[in-house]
Amino acid sequence: MDSTDLKLRERVKELNCLYAISKVAWEASEDIEVIVKKILDIVPKAMQFADLAEASICIENQTYNTPGFNRCKHFIESPLSNGRKKYGFVKLGYRKNAGTVAPVFLKEEKHLITAVAQELSLFIKRAAIEKDKQKLQIQLQHVERLAFVGELSAGIAHELNEPLGRILGFAQLIKKSGRLNEQQGEDIERIIKASLYTREIIKKLMIFSRQMPQQIAKVNLNDIVNNILYFIDVRFHSRGINIIKELDKKLPEIKADEVQMSQVMVNLITNAVYAMPHGGDVTIKTSVKGSQVSLVVKDSGTGMTAEVKEKIFEPFFTTKPVGQGTGLGLSVVQGIIDAHYGKIMVTSSPGSGSKFEILLPVNQTSKR
Repeated sequence: MDSTDLKLRERVKELNCLYAISKVAWEASEDIEVIVKKILDIVPKAMQFADLAEASICIENQTYNTPGFNRCKHFIESPLSNGRKKYGFVKLGYRKNAGTVAPVFLKEEKHLITAVAQELSLFIKRAAIEKDKQKLQIQLQHVERLAFVGELSAGIAHELNEPLGRILGFAQLIKKSGRLNEQQGEDIERIIKASLYTREIIKKLMIFSRQMPQQIAKVNLNDIVNNILYFIDVRFHSRGINIIKELDKKLPEIKADEVQMSQVMVNLITNAVYAMPHGGDVTIKTSVKGSQVSLVVKDSGTGMTAEVKEKIFEPFFTTKPVGQGTGLGLSVVQGIIDAHYGKIMVTSSPGSGSKFEILLPVNQTSKR
């Protein structure tokens, strides 16, 4: 075979290879891993010595090889890049030849690997753009859903407040009249407790929908922790819950709404206790981290799966049985912390408990 026929044959193989790669990319859509694995199968067949050829593709820290690539002795490669940024490579190699002459890479093969690298770079860039687009769409849907839920919550809260106030008021008047037998007194007490519980739910709805104005003043988180524990510590001891306090005595004051910070504490501690049905430790820690104060609530409970952890701040999401939770607790917590220019971080895994850490600025300036 003369050199012209050889060049023509190799050129045809190169074109067939690029066509096959384009077809794979079209069929595999945005699944880069599928595209890469099929490219590894296609490219060696386009080499001059196909029976000796192997391929490798590296993207970031992930490397894909054909089975015999580690036995290659001769290589050519081309980088994967996005503009000036290089993030991987395509490498072709020949295993050691049985003869005495080492395989020589043709100019066409060098052109081929450059073309493959360029095509793959385009596929990866397109997939990244599509992934970012999907993320933005999900975020937009989430924001729209939150806005709708906020408006709905505010409407429900306002509609319920007036009749609930009447129920509570009349129940308290009946109780004060002193004309009730024992059973009637117990029933009225149940009505009052149910009304107060419902009012707390409405309060959460109003906080969530930002209908309750903040009362910002200088507060010390240690005082809030101690005040909350003063009322609930005894009840928890009876359930085998051990409260461990690690409070920084030199904790600076922050500007915050004391009622809302108390709500945060109650919700976090309540969730921690619920996660330990057979008892355990709840650690509450405060400290200073640079220009922020840290509040940590950590439990030794059941922990959360990654799937649950992703959803815990969504309004009305709860893992509690029907009638035992509204699903508003952590969404309210996040809303309060956001309103105070802070952030909340969660660490949890099944069987290892959960840790919630809140960071709040010592001096509020503007929204991040």
